[in-house]
Amino acid sequence: MNDFLWSSGHLGWGFFALAVFTGLWWLLSDLCWRLQSIRIGRLMVALITGWAIGVGLVLLGFLIGNR
Repeated sequence: MNDFLWSSGHLGWGFFALAVFTGLWWLLSDLCWRLQSIRIGRLMVALITGWAIGVGLVLLGFLIGNR
């Protein structure tokens, strides 16, 4: 898991992929919040759950890709 954060003297690709995914998820969540008429608690639960699944997939992809 060391290559995830730091690789050959620079940030690893796993960290970069996670940062990009989080930024895109933040933009998507802002768009959904502005366009949907839904209670904020329900929306946040859906967005946090989706983000957690996405982070898990990024980590899984990184682990499978480094084998």
